[in-house]
Amino acid sequence: MSALAVLLAAVGLADLSRRWKVAVGVVVLVAGLLTLGAGWHTLWLAVVLGIVLVVWVDAADHDSSAGIGLLGVASTVLVLSSGALSFDDAPLQDWYDDLPIPRLAAVPLDRAALGLGVVLFLATAANVVVRRVLQATGPHVLDQGNDLKGGRVLGPLERWFVLACALSGNLAVIAVVVAAKGILRFPEISRDGPDGLRAEYVLVGSFVSWALALVFVPLF
Repeated sequence: MSALAVLLAAVGLADLSRRWKVAVGVVVLVAGLLTLGAGWHTLWLAVVLGIVLVVWVDAADHDSSAGIGLLGVASTVLVLSSGALSFDDAPLQDWYDDLPIPRLAAVPLDRAALGLGVVLFLATAANVVVRRVLQATGPHVLDQGNDLKGGRVLGPLERWFVLACALSGNLAVIAVVVAAKGILRFPEISRDGPDGLRAEYVLVGSFVSWALALVFVPLF
């Protein structure tokens, strides 16, 4: 899972960067692969993942869905071929083993790296996916985001919380998030018009956002 972890981290950090997005992503790709044990014989991955990164950044800047599709395909291929990818001993392994965090003792380095990559991806890159789905639902639905403020800030927090609850086995707590979101948005939704666009915006955006957090859970 190390290659997937690096790809998600590169996409997440590139999206967080306001300038030099591709450069930041490429640096993360190369540095991540090398520090996680990708030898020179596997650095072809940097080229392949670099192409995915460039397409993602360009698609995000031009409101295209091409980046999402390519990232989904690349992630699926990396998951299915994770056992075949040959990585050497990671230079970070000794540093990771010496961390004074007892709970990490039973967590392999590649799983910890995957967790970090997922967290970075869910920060703001996931907002790109949510926006594309809302855009596909209808332009008038997406326009509701101009009136419903706070979604871009609450979205990452919700996704992190849902991911943490799912990984810790506290699935019932996710229901609290759903209820809290309903209470928070109720005053705005109650002023919705007869077309129901505000409710559609909140429901579609929320469910897609939560699904993005949950889709990574089986990988851990």
